Amino acid sequence: MLLEDGAPVKLNVSLAPIVPKVESGAKEKTAVVFAQEEEEDESIRKRKILLPKLDLAEGGEKAKERLEKIRASVPTDKETLFKAKVRWDGVTDTMIDRKFEPLVKRQMTKYLGELEDDDLVMFVLEHMKDHKGPHKLVEGLEPVLEEEAVELAISVWRQVIFESMAYGEGLHTERMLVD
Repeated sequence: MLLEDGAPVKLNVSLAPIVPKVESGAKEKTAVVFAQEEEEDESIRKRKILLPKLDLAEGGEKAKERLEKIRASVPTDKETLFKAKVRWDGVTDTMIDRKFEPLVKRQMTKYLGELEDDDLVMFVLEHMKDHKGPHKLVEGLEPVLEEEAVELAISVWRQVIFESMAYGEGLHTERMLVD
């Protein structure tokens, strides 16, 4: 066998000497002990292989009921809502693009009538992607939306909190909206 430096290495392999049988009873005891160890090892391996059933896999009615409870528990008043902690790892950029963009567009058309361009929508989405707080969102929207800025921020932030709470529970909200 050669190593990286090219120097040869000498290996010796030998078999253990054969020990003559002393008693057949003693040998059976050792065999039984080793058999128990193998059974313990197998049970440990079996425990590692079994996976717990995830809530995501359960789907169906239980998950929907839990999502409804979370939906009902999302705060509606501004102070409590804006103080709630957000788990940003549960609100991904992809989710913001796919789920929040239609929500924000709908809210903007509700408050402004018709959207001429998507600048305000993009502002809200980028604000969320940067993980900024709701107070800064209101400050950024006030010059354009005036009084409706707070209402829009509350509507968007309720969805953010809902997604965050559902993620904390290990649930996927799919297309479910708070409002």
